[in-house]
Amino acid sequence: MRDSILFLIYLCTMSYFLVGNVIEDYAIYSLIAIYVVHVTLMKMNHTYEVALKKSVASIMEIRELKRLANDDVGHFHYNLDSRHPCIEVLNKIQFK
Repeated sequence: MRDSILFLIYLCTMSYFLVGNVIEDYAIYSLIAIYVVHVTLMKMNHTYEVALKKSVASIMEIRELKRLANDDVGHFHYNLDSRHPCIEVLNKIQFK
């Protein structure tokens, strides 16, 4: 996904700069800057991938807890199964 998005940015930037059939110095520098950003993103891939996955997982977990709570709140009071959240967990996320 990262490479596809940056490839589209490269193409759009090059298309914009080639409109007059003349390439200026700032066009070269901007393409080099995009390349440096691309290389930096590849180097830091693990760091931002883990952070992104953690945030998405957290959002999905809270969404699932809210869905379960809307279905049947009584289920949380009587269920001792650890796979389902208890009412205390819902209070921690400030579910209303």
